[in-house]
Formats: sequence, C-alpha cells, structure tokens
Amino acid sequence: MSGTPPPLSNLDPILLASRWLCGDLLPEDVPQIAIELIEAGREEPSIYRVAAEVNVNSRDDVEALLGRMFAALGVEYPMSLEVARQTVARQIAKEVVAGRRDPWTAAMRLDRAFPHWETEDQNILDIYCAADEADWNPGYGRSDAILKQELIQAFERLAGS
Repeated sequence: MSGTPPPLSNLDPILLASRWLCGDLLPEDVPQIAIELIEAGREEPSIYRVAAEVNVNSRDDVEALLGRMFAALGVEYPMSLEVARQTVARQIAKEVVAGRRDPWTAAMRLDRAFPHWETEDQNILDIYCAADEADWNPGYGRSDAILKQELIQAFERLAGS
C-alpha cells in the first residue's frame, strides 16, 4: 500500500520499550539487543550494563536495568500499556505490508502482544476474525485465499492508522 510508513528499526528505543511491556521480548534476548544497540553507536553506560548481564532468566532480572537503559535512550518508561500495544501492533502490520512477515504468522504474534479480547481497534479485530476463520473445519468458512487477502487488507489499514 503506497503511503504506508515503513517499519521502524528493530532497535528503535520506543519499539523496544513497547515490545518489552507487551511481553514480545524474551528476557534472555535483552543482553543481545543491548549489544546490538552498542554496535549501532548507542554507547550509554546503562546499555553496557544490560549487555553485561549473563544470567537473565526472568523479567525481574533486568526490569530495573531496562528502566535506566530506556531513560538513557530518551524513552518515557514505563509507558502506557495501550500505547505500547498500539506501537507493536502497527509495527507488525508495517512488516506485513513491507513483505517482511507472513500475514498468518503475524496474526499469531499480534495476538500474543495485543490479546484480541483487550482491543476495540476494528482493524485488529478484523485480523483476529480472519485468522480464526482459517482454523474452522473445511466447508464452514471462506477459502484461505479470500481470508489471506482480507488479512492483508486489515494489516494495511492498521499500518496506516
């Protein structure tokens, strides 16, 4: 879809904070992300501190460190869960529109980051409905080709919202 903004960098500080709040980042992945931030030129002491963590087994192991890291990156943290979920949802949608992510896989990831029972965003609900219908028994729903097109259109609308 023309006019759709491109996906954010995977190292965008607001996206990282949003993914963390939504549970879309695993605790054990956080030190590697900090290393990637350093390699990208973000040389803050708090980022080095997160990168140095070797035994990250839970969110509690790094929550305080991440708060300092996000502050150093200029991110207001913690942010509202609703803002974080919308940021992650739009990023997933932009990745689908850009061809970087399969729409079916993206729909599953969206449900983890933004549970369908907690949204009133019609585009997100349309994505869930199309993905859910694809799981119906054969003969009870529309074809996968029709559902995929509907899914992509919903992702395009979400990406542009």
